[in-house]
Amino acid sequence: MKVLFMGTPEFAVPSLNALIESSHDVVGVVTQPDRAVKHGKSEAGAVKLAAIAAGIGVFQPEKIRDHIDELVSFGADIAVTAAYGQILTQAVLDAFPHGVINVHASLLPKYRGASPIAAAIADGQKKTGVTVMQTALSLDSGDILSVAETEIGEDENAGELTARLAEIGAKLLIETLDGFSNIVPIKQDDAKATHCRTIKKYEQIIDFDSSARKVVDRIRSLSPVPCAKTTICGEQYKLYSAAVCDEEYRSGAAGEIVRCDDKLIIACADGCLQVTKIQAPSKRALDIAEFLRGKKFAVGTICGK
Repeated sequence: MKVLFMGTPEFAVPSLNALIESSHDVVGVVTQPDRAVKHGKSEAGAVKLAAIAAGIGVFQPEKIRDHIDELVSFGADIAVTAAYGQILTQAVLDAFPHGVINVHASLLPKYRGASPIAAAIADGQKKTGVTVMQTALSLDSGDILSVAETEIGEDENAGELTARLAEIGAKLLIETLDGFSNIVPIKQDDAKATHCRTIKKYEQIIDFDSSARKVVDRIRSLSPVPCAKTTICGEQYKLYSAAVCDEEYRSGAAGEIVRCDDKLIIACADGCLQVTKIQAPSKRALDIAEFLRGKKFAVGTICGK
């Protein structure tokens, strides 16, 4: 089939590359406009860079809904989206004979929305996966075309899981397109749907007034970006990884540092956690052993206050 690909971040690149290497014909790539970064410079998304490297034309509309004629002019049989970043109207869906299909990083109908990978980790899920679905107007509610499941590693963070799901999704996408004419779509059970929104800045601040397992999962879900944060002695630190402590420590208030020598142990509402990677303000991220060779905190210090 002739395919118009729509995607923006790194997650979408394996799907684009798989399409390029497949028997299908990528007639063009639609991606978000370059975004301003520091010092007034703009930065292209990962999909744009991959498309340019492959010699594929790139279209970057501010609002895709205003460019129906341009979409039709690509002559695609179907459009594929993967973390594109814009809401599609019915006119966009109708611009292609076989509609639009989407590569979504969850086992739908669970975790519809913008942050399914982070949400699954934060909720302590043991498995997740990728769903390829027919795009509908309501958010991530379209009929399911194919699914691939995978276990979530106990220590796996959002960045690591995102990279794995991107590869799983790319393989599933090609299988779906190859067998498209024989697939019987399955309607989602809306009653089982859960939703996850874009992560807000305040949600990066760690609340230690939860179980150690819950706090560790939250840190994993935010690593490496946008990253979990806490305030220690008036300065904000980023926490990249932590582990639930197997050892017993004296009870402390939630957020209290109960050990800081060769280990940094913080009390939670239930149990303690051991910080394993941390970043001080304006410094680089360090494994905790290296960090503690240069800095210590007083036992009894309360994090987040």
